[in-house]
Amino acid sequence: MLLCYDGTDVHLHGYVYSDFAGDADNRKSIIGYVFTLRSGAMSWVLRLRKIVTLSTTEAEYVAVTETYKEMIWLKDFMKEIRKEQVTPPLHSDCQNAIELFNNPVYHDRTKHFDVRYHFIRILLKDGVLSLVKYT
Repeated sequence: MLLCYDGTDVHLHGYVYSDFAGDADNRKSIIGYVFTLRSGAMSWVLRLRKIVTLSTTEAEYVAVTETYKEMIWLKDFMKEIRKEQVTPPLHSDCQNAIELFNNPVYHDRTKHFDVRYHFIRILLKDGVLSLVKYT
């Protein structure tokens, strides 16, 4: 099977979605993301999260972090095939996560977040990644 992509936009764009405890059986959240290149989907996922999150903010925070990990891999892949990318934007409606990434103030409601999700803060601060709110 051969995938062909039209369009002039040769830059990656990412979109992320998360819910909180959407599965009624096990209370796990759903994560969904898609990365587009030239008007077509290049990488996507829609699945139940492996962990149970304790709040909407945590569910969004984890979703954005997992999506960024995929973006980092895709950016490296594009560089390897000589299609190096500027910092790809990640479009998100995860307002709580965006605010927490941009203002990493300690809150009682976020003290349980695992350290593995906080490395994104450094990448955002250093300009390696960018997070854009979409409506």
